[in-house]
Amino acid sequence: MQFEELRYVCQQAALDLVRQKGRPLPPTVVLPGPERTALVTLPDLPATDEERHTVLAQLAHDRISTDQVPCWGFVAEADAGGEDVVVVVYGARRHAPHLTASRFAEDGDLDEFVPDQELDPTALPFLHPLQHAVDALPAVGDVFGAVDPKRGGGGLPLVP
Repeated sequence: MQFEELRYVCQQAALDLVRQKGRPLPPTVVLPGPERTALVTLPDLPATDEERHTVLAQLAHDRISTDQVPCWGFVAEADAGGEDVVVVVYGARRHAPHLTASRFAEDGDLDEFVPDQELDPTALPFLHPLQHAVDALPAVGDVFGAVDPKRGGGGLPLVP
């Protein structure tokens, strides 16, 4: 999977979550793997960045380092300028994390995602363990695995 495909997979995960879970949208980590993409929902994600960091560091150890997943995504509902949006952050080995977002449409689905931009290193510090875990994996070049985002077969599997 190329980095641009990772963006597509994470945005599709956000769409699937909105359709399957509804609102409020649970914070979810996207883990594209060679066999399938897993969505790990975190309904009890703590309120403070320090506690979130601890939770995501454990998840990174258990799911990214152990399974050698060289890329990740994070999907969450947020307030941006007084509007409810879905924020999607994604990163991969040797690639700085990027951020995009979409407003909720009147029908409850998502509008188009805004163009992505590189995430400021000081923003969302609780996500750092995910990026550190993929950066620590053995070199795999610029190819992140054999995940095919066009494989069809319904929605992405949800892991509680």
